[in-house]
Amino acid sequence: MDMAHMSSEEIGISSSQVIEQSSIGILLVHGLNAGRGDMEELAAFLAAHGLLTENILLPGHGRDVWDMLSVGWPEWAQAVWSELQLLKSRCARTFLVGHSLGGALCLHTAAHEEVNGVVAMCPPLYMRSWMLPAVQLAKRFTPVVPSLREDICDPAARRRYTRAVYRWTPMAPVESMLQYLPRLYSELSTVKAPVLIMNATCDHVVPARDGQSIYQLIGSQDKELVTFCRSYHVIMKDCEHEQVFTKTLAFVQRIADNASLDSSLQAS
Repeated sequence: MDMAHMSSEEIGISSSQVIEQSSIGILLVHGLNAGRGDMEELAAFLAAHGLLTENILLPGHGRDVWDMLSVGWPEWAQAVWSELQLLKSRCARTFLVGHSLGGALCLHTAAHEEVNGVVAMCPPLYMRSWMLPAVQLAKRFTPVVPSLREDICDPAARRRYTRAVYRWTPMAPVESMLQYLPRLYSELSTVKAPVLIMNATCDHVVPARDGQSIYQLIGSQDKELVTFCRSYHVIMKDCEHEQVFTKTLAFVQRIADNASLDSSLQAS
């Protein structure tokens, strides 16, 4: 059964566990060369449990690959920051949930802005040593290269996903992300919000060691690393997506409940 479309009663969560929509806000951030569709099922699952979800579209994405050639990390980071400010104006507590590039952007944002928690799915940190030189070389000859097969293990999920993604990958935005990752490395120790990191041992895009390193480097006292063994890079679409959804929800509920308890104790 697809948990993205199940109610709280169907999944066995009582109404007392459903957090009021006005109190908790979740900002979902997709990855590079992706779009809102990557996060829509997770967003729907969280919304069905009473959370206010905002599934943003990063600058340059959503229409044609050529629209991405002029944007990069600064524009993406600014977009996440702006959307977070809007969410903070509506919600007492805010969480960032991102995949791949989106996960890196969420960690970067949490290093500079107060949030209640971060969920980073397959976030990059080092990538592979040959990638940046290869991208810079390719960019000298062509602005875009054909996209490789979507990194999803489940065949049916991969076929569905293929219809929604770009057939080409722009080199300049990839270069921008890779060039910023060393700075993200230096920022991780300043992240103090609770963090849930999810990675995949069979990820062919972002090495699983990147998530492991982020877990070690992050400054949060409350941190958790969950590793999936059957999924590839796009874990929120793959064969273990139900576990991704429930672990994300459980993390948000736990942090929100603790924050509510702390507020009550302070008030008394």
